[in-house]
Amino acid sequence: MSMTGDQNGRWGVVLLAHGSQRGSSRAECSCFWQSINPRPPNWCPRCPSTPKGLQDAAQKLQDSLGDGQAQVILSCLEFIEPHPDRAVQILREQGLRRVVVAPFLLGNGKHATLEMDELLTGLRAQEPGLELHLANGFGADFDLADLVAQRVRSLPATNPIRSREASTTGVLLVKAGTKSQYDDCVWLEELGQMVERALGPNFAVAVAQSHYGDPTMASAAARLVEERGASRIITVPYLFFPGMILKRNVLGEMERLQKTYRGLPMAVTPPLGVDDRVIKVAAQRVREVWKQVAISEG
Repeated sequence: MSMTGDQNGRWGVVLLAHGSQRGSSRAECSCFWQSINPRPPNWCPRCPSTPKGLQDAAQKLQDSLGDGQAQVILSCLEFIEPHPDRAVQILREQGLRRVVVAPFLLGNGKHATLEMDELLTGLRAQEPGLELHLANGFGADFDLADLVAQRVRSLPATNPIRSREASTTGVLLVKAGTKSQYDDCVWLEELGQMVERALGPNFAVAVAQSHYGDPTMASAAARLVEERGASRIITVPYLFFPGMILKRNVLGEMERLQKTYRGLPMAVTPPLGVDDRVIKVAAQRVREVWKQVAISEG
């Protein structure tokens, strides 16, 4: 694949996350739910930290793409520096002339759509000598569905496959909330269907948003219990790391659902963290840009 025009044929890659000052303690992780529904110790994989996790993600993406093809730099929209303008400047100062901005965002909301368009426009005006490309977001992907299914199976006590009961486990897949005008959640419904197929019989999946728009966690839970006959619910926070959204919105709503469905066992999985399947999807999105550019250049 030709990548001429850059320093030794290399591309710059900006791994662009949202960024957060929160999400670095157990108090904001799924572990908080232990105080309400105790479970075996050490079930959460090291309470992934937002700042450390993002650095790990950038390094894993660098390893996946290879030093000979890309120079990866982590950037965040908020809080964690360098911000995108500085990140692109750093790559340009290193002699790179082609840059892919790769959103490290799970949804298709305002950050991944409107803000990305505005960001690229501003960056192109700031760095007219650079060739800037935007990679696609994650969307519905089989590797991510497999990761969600693995998170569900990480709670064996609620896994009907290992039980003699022929009961249905409801899986509530919850993304960070986005106003409906920015995200219709069609991709999330598709992902939920992938997860249900990956889990197999005796599982039913419904998707929801943590706040702002539809579908709500309450409506999704009602669908699982009243329409799909779920006798227990496992909530999967479709988030990379712990933080305020997980603690306040997801776990806060679970407390209300537990009161609504008294006696119905409920559990919550750890957030996604920096899993190799996440990095695989991020690398694929970058390579898709490389391929498109190579084709356009003949």
